Amino acid sequence: MLTDSVFWLILYPFLTAKDFGLDFLLVCMHSINAFFLLGDTILNCLRFPMFQIAYFVLWTGIFVIFQWIIHACVSIWWPYPFLDLSSSYAPLWYLGVGLMHIPCYGIFALIIKLKHF
Repeated sequence: MLTDSVFWLILYPFLTAKDFGLDFLLVCMHSINAFFLLGDTILNCLRFPMFQIAYFVLWTGIFVIFQWIIHACVSIWWPYPFLDLSSSYAPLWYLGVGLMHIPCYGIFALIIKLKHF
């Protein structure tokens, strides 16, 4: 949810054609996961216990550490300019992105509660 929202509402409107060429892969990468998440939510009858936020914290931490290691060892292009490790503000951006997951987690929990209602 966060990736789709940030890309389509914040990044894409302010990027020029030289920054991103909008192709099929880019559209799929930033759209289909939301459809799959909502489709899975609609089709299953599982509850969403609040203790599972621990999985969110664990996955976010592993992802950030993995990305830092990859980008520190290998000089590769990073599609999100604000997460580039060469910036001195990169740790703050990563922390901010991690914190932005919390409202997304809450929205998803609300969608589950509304479904069961």
